[in-house]
Amino acid sequence: MNTSCPTCNKSVDPLRARNVGVRDGKVVAYCSPACAQAAETKPTAIPRRTPATGVVSAGAPVALDSGPVIEIVRDTPAAGIPAAAAATHHEVGATGTPRVGVNLAQMHDLDRKHGRAPTPAPVAPSRRVPLLLVVVVVLGGAGALLAYRFLFPAGDSTPSTTGTTRGAEPVPVPPPPIEKVTARPPSAAEAIDKARAVLATNLESQSPRVQRVAAAALSRTGDAQAVALLGTALAKETSDITKLDIAYALARAGDKRGRDALVAALGSGRRDIKAAAGRSLALLGDARAVQGLAPYLGVSQLRLGAAEALAYLADPKALEVLDQLRARPVDAAIPGDPKTSPDDRARATIALGLAGRTDVIPDLYKLLEDPRFKAFAAHALAKLRDPAARPVLVEQLAIPSLRVDAARSLRVLEPAFDATPHLAGLLAALGSLKDTDQVSIAETILLLAGEPSWSERP
Repeated sequence: MNTSCPTCNKSVDPLRARNVGVRDGKVVAYCSPACAQAAETKPTAIPRRTPATGVVSAGAPVALDSGPVIEIVRDTPAAGIPAAAAATHHEVGATGTPRVGVNLAQMHDLDRKHGRAPTPAPVAPSRRVPLLLVVVVVLGGAGALLAYRFLFPAGDSTPSTTGTTRGAEPVPVPPPPIEKVTARPPSAAEAIDKARAVLATNLESQSPRVQRVAAAALSRTGDAQAVALLGTALAKETSDITKLDIAYALARAGDKRGRDALVAALGSGRRDIKAAAGRSLALLGDARAVQGLAPYLGVSQLRLGAAEALAYLADPKALEVLDQLRARPVDAAIPGDPKTSPDDRARATIALGLAGRTDVIPDLYKLLEDPRFKAFAAHALAKLRDPAARPVLVEQLAIPSLRVDAARSLRVLEPAFDATPHLAGLLAALGSLKDTDQVSIAETILLLAGEPSWSERP
């Protein structure tokens, strides 16, 4: 908002005026330096007041402002500086307002011109710092500090215009090195203990079948509790076929009751029971198996199965039958005899390998390429201690229905077989929810990592 020049009443913008003065505590803007100087030298009428009432006396002469009043402020001169040179000059009007820019000689001339006594020197304005100015300076400094803290927190490394960084960048502390923890593979003893514990738990199963298979697996180690459970089951079992399975497990564990039960079954009137008992005795290496199986070597429909069982005993008559089957042309028609199929020749070759015949090894290699006979050929090669069986048997460890026989043949092939690479996976699989799978895995562990004698018999 514009104001009027006090001298000529011209409109002046007080914010942009270059010529200003102070009168009665207010800043006054002038339109030009001439108006500013005229205002400083022009007398101003001041009404005279009586000391009692402060009312202007009627007819009393009016005192005029005689012009600027000059005060001389003399600061204490520094050493070696003349006092006159150190004087600070201020022009002070009738109202006590200083007017800057008048030197000492000009002030004396003005005093003489107006007939006044020399005006005493005013106190230097620099020593009268207004309290408001101090407060403004303090608050301004505090605000600047807060702004700096906010915009550039400690550790800020934002580049400045000069290319330097604001504040010292903290040196990152590297984390402590993390040691790679490698899980130690379980030892054979640890694996065997866990397998035993799983089998012992399944001995308490509510299922009689689970109890039997767990006891049969654990009986390989001669465990007294497992053997006792099998003996009790043998006495209570009513199924002839199931009773033979229990008897075989008992006999394999060295219990006489099992072998006696198998020998007694050779006199059964049922051909299937007699054949099953003879096969179990042959697996145990008991020569009494010949008594039960030899009669079937002359029966065309039964002789291959009887010869396969007796091959474990390397019975000469059984080996002769097997050689005849291998030598007979495929699908050859012989009067009174069925044709020989490729499958029969494969079965005869495998049986001869189990009997210890090394001359059939080339044919066993070929059978490793046949998915139907691959597993059986690997067992025959393991019996012959041929390393070609190893990769196939290791592969079968992952197949639930084949893993137990594969583990046993691996120990037959390599009595000092290192089971360590396979134990971690087998132990992890022990958490299977199916109890029969747990039993199968536990028995596999016992065969792979246990005593070689545990793997002598199927």
